[in-house]
Amino acid sequence: MRIVIVTIGTRGDVQPYVALAQGLTRAGHTVVICTHTTFRDFVEMYGIGFAPLAGDIRALLVSEAGRRLLAQHNPLAAIRQLQAIAAPLLCQVMADILAATAGADLILASTLGYLNAVTAAQVHDIPLMLAGLQPFTPTAAFPSPLLAPPRRRWPGVGLYNRLTHHATYRLLQLVSARLANRCRRDLTGRAPLRYADVFGDLIAPRRPVIYGVSEQLLPHPADYGAQIALTGFWFLERDPAWQPPPALADFLAAGAPPVYIGFGSMSDRDPAQAAQIAVAALQHSGQRGILATGWEGLHADDLPAGILRIDGAPHDWLFPQVAAVVHHGGVGTTAAALRAGVPQIVVPFSADQPLWAELVHRRGVGTRPIPRRRLDAPRLAHAIGAAVQDPDLRRRVQRVAAALRQEDGIGKAVEIVRKIGKEALATTQSIR
Repeated sequence: MRIVIVTIGTRGDVQPYVALAQGLTRAGHTVVICTHTTFRDFVEMYGIGFAPLAGDIRALLVSEAGRRLLAQHNPLAAIRQLQAIAAPLLCQVMADILAATAGADLILASTLGYLNAVTAAQVHDIPLMLAGLQPFTPTAAFPSPLLAPPRRRWPGVGLYNRLTHHATYRLLQLVSARLANRCRRDLTGRAPLRYADVFGDLIAPRRPVIYGVSEQLLPHPADYGAQIALTGFWFLERDPAWQPPPALADFLAAGAPPVYIGFGSMSDRDPAQAAQIAVAALQHSGQRGILATGWEGLHADDLPAGILRIDGAPHDWLFPQVAAVVHHGGVGTTAAALRAGVPQIVVPFSADQPLWAELVHRRGVGTRPIPRRRLDAPRLAHAIGAAVQDPDLRRRVQRVAAALRQEDGIGKAVEIVRKIGKEALATTQSIR
């Protein structure tokens, strides 16, 4: 099969699909990833085909509008802000997806990719399958990933959770339908997409869905039928040629395991203040630390002894060597810390991050989340102390890590895709 994977977003929204593409390629399929041009070298480094998609996500997120989006806690406002940022690119994104998917046998798409690939699937008459990193299918088990889950159960919470998924769908349709349908008309001449055209298969669900998430973190909801699979995380193994910078290797060898603090692709509205909080918390808790600057999430100069600044390092190499991981709650970083067997302190900014933060806490593998707007040195220092010093927490983390290492998320996903592709090809051939 020729499979096109469409994914939109940051490095964390691309890397798992490179891992999935590798698995599909090993199974004999031809795979192309359609994503932003800034990730071309990264995708092609692993021998995966690449198709360009409009948009420089880093430039968008580090802009003032992007920083406001990341600081937004109102889902409706966040969706509107995202649409305002993406609007100038939407027609080109649709055109790029149409071009990339021509001649494909199957389209796999991330959540945002799925919403933008519906037109391509119809134009080319190709099956479209959601291959998500966030649970986007309605359930009573937890709310929409755009909302933090309640910390306590209460009567009616299951109905509330399910309704939040439908409300999110409606909001997305309300905010984006007019512009998306205008682009669709201009590019294809087709009639406007209706609500059911975009979300019907997810609500029913009428087609299989795979999520690159482990049941070790997110138990399979009772109302998810056999069509909805939580395959396990899609881990990408680092380039074997990668070597740590001498300063990082020397720092790790010079003392006790440090605490890692990094907010990945999150662009903080005050990265210098965030770094000051991190430094003060490390000093107050008596821990050595590594600050990963990321996409302007932290900005620090003249660091005291015992704290090292880095641009970044492969998580599967670094995390097993640290005492705890402080991060923003992206699913990829969450998964990497789980597999490394180290406690987590999650500082969620927005989007799906509060969901993963709460699940980490419920699973007993991390401290209570500290939302970014409430982050200060005393709270972070207390959480670092609890994460580093609690032996029960570390034992729970090690048990989960051992279970994760037994999973084959990519293998399970590849097998499901193979079955779906085989059925789709058989249906196409019978029609012809």
